[in-house]
Amino acid sequence: MSVLVCENISKNKKNTEIIHSFSYNFLDNQIYAVIGNDTKKQNELLNLICGKEKPSTGVVYLDGEPLYNNNLMSERLCYISNETSFPGFLKVEQIFSMMAEIFPKWDNSFAFELVTHFEIDLKNKYERLNKKKKSLLNAILGLASLANITIFEHPIDNIESKERYDFFNFLYKNHVRYPRTYIISTSYIDEIDYLVNKVLFLDKGRLFAHYSVDEIKDNFTYLSGKTEVLKSLINGVKIVGVEERGKTLTVCIRQKLSKDDIRKYQKYL
Repeated sequence: MSVLVCENISKNKKNTEIIHSFSYNFLDNQIYAVIGNDTKKQNELLNLICGKEKPSTGVVYLDGEPLYNNNLMSERLCYISNETSFPGFLKVEQIFSMMAEIFPKWDNSFAFELVTHFEIDLKNKYERLNKKKKSLLNAILGLASLANITIFEHPIDNIESKERYDFFNFLYKNHVRYPRTYIISTSYIDEIDYLVNKVLFLDKGRLFAHYSVDEIKDNFTYLSGKTEVLKSLINGVKIVGVEERGKTLTVCIRQKLSKDDIRKYQKYL
């Protein structure tokens, strides 16, 4: 398997620091979630750690080799971003063939199982898929690649909760069968906490904390509610994670609440 090491990487654009001195070792066979209150900076970090962009300072290593501009490492890492796309004239089955040429561990039968479950026609051209189906297909490609490291940038965020649940359940079961490393930026940490080993908190382009899921459950509490109401309730409370979906806000606070405290909040939320 593979180990991805980020050694003090930073990224500057237009005299503005986007990512600041990020250092972390992504170990083999682990599932990592990256969360924060700035999606663009999360995406910028993923672009750096997958080798898509070169850090302004620092180095990303994959299995001891510098990753950026290293074609020999491409088959070991699969990056599925929101910008992942294919020529419109290609059929789904042709895209599968392309992936099989790039990733030697590509699992065609697993890919077929997934598109069947999510009702994606193999004969359909990519340009004829709606936005939802394209997101699902791209996520399926990441799963079926069986790459040593698979990185997802906010996978299937625009999909209904039932299909998100099914997708991550497929990921979990496949990870048990074929252990490998996943790095997932997400706005739905509460939906995937059962499969994540480590959660990385990114704030203003800095890694300011990282915890195991067990540590979070023992020492932190998630609160969700209407944005305006929740912001007024948590004024002065230490916040370590924020996710906003429409008019709903979810925060992670570094404080284990008692049942009475939770009831107090729920009365207003």
